[in-house]
Parts: sequence; C-alpha cells; structure tokens
Amino acid sequence: MDISTVESLIASLGVPIFVMVACGFFVWKLWQQQVADKDKLYVELAESRMVNQKAIETIAIYASKLDDIQDDVKEIKQKVGA
Repeated sequence: MDISTVESLIASLGVPIFVMVACGFFVWKLWQQQVADKDKLYVELAESRMVNQKAIETIAIYASKLDDIQDDVKEIKQKVGA
C-alpha cells in the first residue's frame, strides 16, 4: 500500500475509521500467524511423541538385557562361592 492510497483513505473515511480498519487488519494478520505457528507445533509434537516412543522401547530392551546380565552375575557368584 503506497502513501497516496493511505492519504486518500484517511481523507475519505476519517482518521478513527482508518485506524480501526488498520488495527483490524493487524489483528487478522496476527491471528493467521498464530494459527500457522500452532499447526507447526502440532507437527513437531507428533514427531516428538514418535521419538519418545522409540526411546521407551529401546530403554525397555536394555532394561531386559541388564536384568539378564544381573542374573548371570548372581549365578557366577554362587558358583565361585563369593
């Protein structure tokens, strides 16, 4: 929007109405940006959930292996007599 258009709008509509329209436009643009950001956050949240689920599965596997190792160590201690 160039200066001559703004001047003609102010001259024809008046300052209060022009300011109201400008503020409305600003709020509308701000709202659109918030919606776009929210959609991006939902995508990131979904990806984070998938990564967390994979991490939980990996931790469960290692916990099971650690339990097996602890059992083996107990058996070895019993055989050695320690």
